[in-house]
Amino acid sequence: MYCSKCGSEVTDKQAYCSRCGHATTSATGTLAAEAAELFRFQRKIRRLRRYWYLFAGLSAVLGVMGLFAVQTGLTMHTGPWEPWPHPYIWNWTMAGGVAWTLLLLRVVGAIAAGWGLERVTDWSRPVALIAAWVAFLDFPIGFLLAVYTFSALLGKHHAQLYEQLHQKEMTLVAR
Repeated sequence: MYCSKCGSEVTDKQAYCSRCGHATTSATGTLAAEAAELFRFQRKIRRLRRYWYLFAGLSAVLGVMGLFAVQTGLTMHTGPWEPWPHPYIWNWTMAGGVAWTLLLLRVVGAIAAGWGLERVTDWSRPVALIAAWVAFLDFPIGFLLAVYTFSALLGKHHAQLYEQLHQKEMTLVAR
């Protein structure tokens, strides 16, 4: 094989010409494959960001409706024929407060995961993974989102791709 720029002989394993430094066709193919892989990963991260925003909105709407239904249903008295005594008001308020707090934390975590993935920040990968662990218990939508998040962000190779994407984003922001 010969260099396309200077014509000197290069082997198939050389990425650059030893005489002029021009990239060989094998190196060009490798760089193109890496760029294509990074582009596919970036598209997957963009899709994942949208899913986290949708999950936050869906969790907020359904969670608020569910908590209102549960709290109003539990506080309604069905009449004097109830077989059980009513618990103290502290138990109802504390349980409601914990449920509202957990809902708020889940929605804020999903929004933080989406926002961080949108800006490809260095902290968004761990936040998205933590939010995925929390969403994992939310069957079926949260479970599917968690599985997709784990498949997109877990692993050494995906961590390297995310770091490359983060560096690319930082160079664009610096300009």
